[in-house]
Amino acid sequence: MKKKSRTVTCMAPMSIITEGGKAGSRLAVIRLSAGTITALLLGASCAAAGNATPNEGELHTARCIAALEVKADDLARRVKAGRIELRPLLISTLDAGAAFIGQAYLQGQRDEERSQTLRMAALEEQKVLAEADLVARQSACAKEGTRLLSESDMLGRLVINRLVDRRMQKLLGD
Repeated sequence: MKKKSRTVTCMAPMSIITEGGKAGSRLAVIRLSAGTITALLLGASCAAAGNATPNEGELHTARCIAALEVKADDLARRVKAGRIELRPLLISTLDAGAAFIGQAYLQGQRDEERSQTLRMAALEEQKVLAEADLVARQSACAKEGTRLLSESDMLGRLVINRLVDRRMQKLLGD
């Protein structure tokens, strides 16, 4: 099923000051992109949790982890349905996602609740992406994750392999 909408239109209350200096209000039509919605959701959820607004690097990491998670879930369903030739692609997708997780950890992003909030918001954001945009994001993130993996040291690769093994077991019951 192809998703067509890239923006959300909503009615929002808006305060206005008239020429005479009197305060009033009216409803305004606002169009928001998926990225803007995510930023608003993340800002509100982080503020509610007492955390600072996420930076662009955190948002990018969360978006890639979410995109690769959706791709891995789809691949796992297909492998379980008998398409075993897709197993290497599933493993490389999980490797790429784990590389993003490892990089975030090494950069000091160790607040799991915050990371999960960012991931959940990114998953919601993806729901309004057109299918072609989601596939493009998944492809770009897989390439970047593979690069991150190739740049990791021996310890980083061991940690990533452990994450991938645990996720494979969860997805496939291996």
